[in-house]
Amino acid sequence: MVKKNLLFVVFLVVTICIASAFQFSPLEQTFEPTGENAQKTYTIVNDSDDQIAISLSVLVRDQDADGNEVRSDASAQFQIMPAKVIVNPQSTYVVRVKYMGPKTVTVEKSYRLIAEQVPYSQGKSQTTQSMFNFLYVYATSLYVTPSEVVKKIEISAVKARTDAEGNKVMDVTIRNRGNVHQILIDAALTVKGSSGTVTLTGNEQLPGIDSINVLARKTITKTIPWPEGLPFTEGGSYTGSLEYSE
Repeated sequence: MVKKNLLFVVFLVVTICIASAFQFSPLEQTFEPTGENAQKTYTIVNDSDDQIAISLSVLVRDQDADGNEVRSDASAQFQIMPAKVIVNPQSTYVVRVKYMGPKTVTVEKSYRLIAEQVPYSQGKSQTTQSMFNFLYVYATSLYVTPSEVVKKIEISAVKARTDAEGNKVMDVTIRNRGNVHQILIDAALTVKGSSGTVTLTGNEQLPGIDSINVLARKTITKTIPWPEGLPFTEGGSYTGSLEYSE
């Protein structure tokens, strides 16, 4: 399946001096619950002229009914060696991460590995001053996969309703019945009503659906504008099917 590495970079601002950016890779890794592949390495590159401090942690990655990401602590399930590091100027540091959770995994486990730059002044050049210091945070994708993979995405409900602003909208419920995450790249949603059929594609017609990552065994509902060419019946009977790139 074609995948997009998902990277969230957060810029935190404090009033000290100019920041030293860093690079962190890879942005996505797949672990196995046991054996050699239960441990992976990550690389921190400090291409600045100052020392920087990096703190690493792992969080459980979940989804609520609207598809929003929900995170919780996963420190007991991973060993990070080291979890805090000072990286010298113009240098590279390799961190090892080992999965320590349950050894039997039948449904893929999803996590975020967070690499967060923390304030650190020792060794910082005093020749360049600024009002702002931008601290970078990488939130990478980490998965622990089952030995047997099942992929199955379905549209379990399509509902027509009028929202609070009086707009006609469609609530689309997507269910991942498989045991691994699925990224709906190049999604094409076909909706059938009692008197018409439409196929919707692209982010304009499928906002929040095209390219979304639906985690294993999760059911999410996204609301999209009512499409032209399909008669609207409040509470009417509609069915949907979904295709996407793999």
